[in-house]
Amino acid sequence: MARTAKNTTKNTEANKEASLALKSFKTSSEVESFYTFIYENGLRSEAHKLMEVVLKRITPAKKRGRKKVLQ
Repeated sequence: MARTAKNTTKNTEANKEASLALKSFKTSSEVESFYTFIYENGLRSEAHKLMEVVLKRITPAKKRGRKKVLQ
């Protein structure tokens, strides 16, 4: 089915809202103070390792190959 203009405008609006929410989260005072805490206490390498673990955990697994059709 073809998408209607109505659906694409809703998706665009949702994307804009999500990006604004992410930007406001990054600039919140709590997050800024957390970044400062990490920097001042020399925890950058530990924070990087934690972020790698978290991103690996929340990223969905990639689908590999094609499904074989049984005959």
